[in-house]
Amino acid sequence: MGVDVFREGSVGVVVLNHPEKRNAIRAEVATAVTRGIHSLLDQQVRAILIRGEGPAFCAGADLSGAVYGDDFWPAMRDMLHAILDAPVPVIADVQGPAVGAGCQILLACDLRVFGPDALVWVPLAQHGFALDFWTHERARELMGGAMARNVFLAGAKVDAQQAAAIGFATLIGDATTALDFATTVAAQAPLSMEHSKRVFNSPDLSQQPELEAQIPGIWASEDAAEARRARSEKRAPQFHGR
Repeated sequence: MGVDVFREGSVGVVVLNHPEKRNAIRAEVATAVTRGIHSLLDQQVRAILIRGEGPAFCAGADLSGAVYGDDFWPAMRDMLHAILDAPVPVIADVQGPAVGAGCQILLACDLRVFGPDALVWVPLAQHGFALDFWTHERARELMGGAMARNVFLAGAKVDAQQAAAIGFATLIGDATTALDFATTVAAQAPLSMEHSKRVFNSPDLSQQPELEAQIPGIWASEDAAEARRARSEKRAPQFHGR
């Protein structure tokens, strides 16, 4: 399916591995990513890193015909929801271009490490395409309204330095930097990160009562007690997600 899935310690790694097609997305690739994320969550990883094999992160949807099939967009939606709904942080390791559907993956991710040669491009108007409301709103949230309009309306390409300047890139570094960063993130308290991610990804205020009701339990969790002990003992805490 052109997707590799494995663990690096507490980090699950999903690799788009079809470099001869610059990791272009077809329905079966999107489905394999979705299944890979679910498999890693079943293994109780603490963070997930998504990367591309070869010189491109993802060249976008496979325009050789796959994008025009009836099964493509449902598979894309399932993949993006798998990233959004994962209870752990999902981090994009962006080495090389992330075009179209590749940019949508970046938008769904919680954090993004850009390589020096990373480039974001969404050529909607060049191909006569249109994308959903969520993609535009998420781009406006993460890139800022002015840059999002420049990308979607003017076809602007955003490089690593520009992405870092607007906060879209969390940091700039190579694949080793990305894995180290994911490992650092994975060492934090799982309940805290899951709660914050759900708050950030809540589309409206309807979930506010439920999410706020969880706060006292997180403060009273074993992990919170472990953090207190670790501070007093001057050591790194060991969290267990409870």
